[in-house]
Amino acid sequence: MISTGLGEVNEFFLLKRCRVPSPVSVATSVFVVAVTALAGSAGHVTNFVRLGGETLATVLSIVMFTVPGVIIGAQLGARVSRLIPQRLLIRGIGLLFVIVAVLTLGESLLR
Repeated sequence: MISTGLGEVNEFFLLKRCRVPSPVSVATSVFVVAVTALAGSAGHVTNFVRLGGETLATVLSIVMFTVPGVIIGAQLGARVSRLIPQRLLIRGIGLLFVIVAVLTLGESLLR
């Protein structure tokens, strides 16, 4: 959760303040987020391997289902985004974020 928005902040800074072209800005932003995620994942993998046993088996089974889901979701998302008007997409994503925020807040308050 700490890195949420990192790409948007980097991209905005590169575009507006440094006047870097948009494709370079987006690519740099994605690269920085990927390196951050890779470093975080390496730390978690090391911890899971150290724990071993049932914990490692559970994590590997989650990964086996998550990776194809992410790849398929990315492909479908790109196609759907071309079919739906941009204004509707922006409102839909905003609504999705509100729903996730309410669910997260509700879950944290019920504990």
